Amino acid sequence: MTSHISRKRRQFLIFSVDLLILVSAIPLTLFLRKFHMPTFPNVAEHIITFIPIIAFWEILMYGAALYSLEKPYRGLNITVKLSMAAAVSLLFGFALFYLFLGDGITPKTVLVIYCILGFFLLFAWRLLYNFFFGVRKSRPKIVFVGNNQTVCDLISQFKEFSYLNFEPLAVYDPDPESVHCKNLPFYSNDADFNQLLDSNTVDYCILAAEKEYSLEMRQLLFSMLEQGVVFFSLPDFFELVTRKIPIGSINDTWLLSHLDAAPRFGFDFFKRMFDLVFSSSILLLTAPLWPFIALIIKLESPGPVFFQQIREGRKSKPFNILKFRTMRVAGNSFAPTGTNDNRITPLGNFLRKSRIDEIPQVINVFRGDMSLIGPRPERPELAVELEKAIPYYRQRLIVKPGITGWDQVSGEYHSPSVEDTYKKLQMDLYYIKNRSTMLDLSIFFKTIATVLRRSGR
Repeated sequence: MTSHISRKRRQFLIFSVDLLILVSAIPLTLFLRKFHMPTFPNVAEHIITFIPIIAFWEILMYGAALYSLEKPYRGLNITVKLSMAAAVSLLFGFALFYLFLGDGITPKTVLVIYCILGFFLLFAWRLLYNFFFGVRKSRPKIVFVGNNQTVCDLISQFKEFSYLNFEPLAVYDPDPESVHCKNLPFYSNDADFNQLLDSNTVDYCILAAEKEYSLEMRQLLFSMLEQGVVFFSLPDFFELVTRKIPIGSINDTWLLSHLDAAPRFGFDFFKRMFDLVFSSSILLLTAPLWPFIALIIKLESPGPVFFQQIREGRKSKPFNILKFRTMRVAGNSFAPTGTNDNRITPLGNFLRKSRIDEIPQVINVFRGDMSLIGPRPERPELAVELEKAIPYYRQRLIVKPGITGWDQVSGEYHSPSVEDTYKKLQMDLYYIKNRSTMLDLSIFFKTIATVLRRSGR
């Protein structure tokens, strides 16, 4: 497993080195400022003063997807992102010193040197990381035993996961009529498959189905185990690689043993406290803007200021969701939003792109109907139809719905159609299974990045 450090471990490694660089850059900056070694009290004073800048810089890098592992850290893209993070951190530092820390140290020149130095050190570290981890000369080899559409879907996505860099060799299934995946050899004969294994060093074997194998196949699989091959079930491997749950490859036993609705007291307490603090803060900060938004909505098209609709909450409990109205009322069938929907007003388009239309939902969060983070709530009449078409759809309701969530920050818009909801449910189940404070914080910062990019719909 050493060749496949988990995603979280790699991200933590990158974050830790980034943090070490940003802290270590302070004494180095002080040395470059006057070309003599700074005293320990001087370094300590600057580190304390620079803590908000360091935190802000880390948040910017997270929002710019600089902790994403899907793409290598090289080229113009990484240069632009790091330079933008350094420049914005510089401006933040100036604002911080002059607006809030006027009576303390205001190291203008030191701040400029620090941000320039930080950029070059972080850039060099990213290049170094990419050299050692970005592209591997020897990719771990994988075989799949058992076959279904999920296997083919996974194989087709391997090129997107450069941080894992697997090399799929073949699919084995004793049924010659099973699904054949494109561009991958298929074996249904034990002897032929055994010959493939003899001529290749296999690192991972993915078991696509829970079933009884023939005696010959069992002996072959156990001999692979003795040779150091690591085995995964298809659902576990799919989740590891895609951070989704493969609905088509799980059953009732898997779902019942992997999902739980039991209280997680520490997590639940923190989540509720954060919801209360966040929702009340947003209400107080944005309250002065509400009259102006309401006035423009009313002037742009006749109708109410707020859009209200019944949605399903935790355990199917209905509640009335609140948003700023972004569509014209006249002639509106209230069908799900489509691409370039002409019902959306010009202001409504801006409100949607900037997520400002979602602000009134903090009232729902404050009341406990929703959480800030969770699966998107659906209309009851649509949920009934989706539940008939998609297995385990109802299980997404074992947690509170949210304003934002794992699916919403995936970078792909999903409509309420059956096809899109199927994709969305894979991410919702992943969130429910893995929900934690760290995952919630990750979604929170990704949401900020999405808002800044104005990529809403």
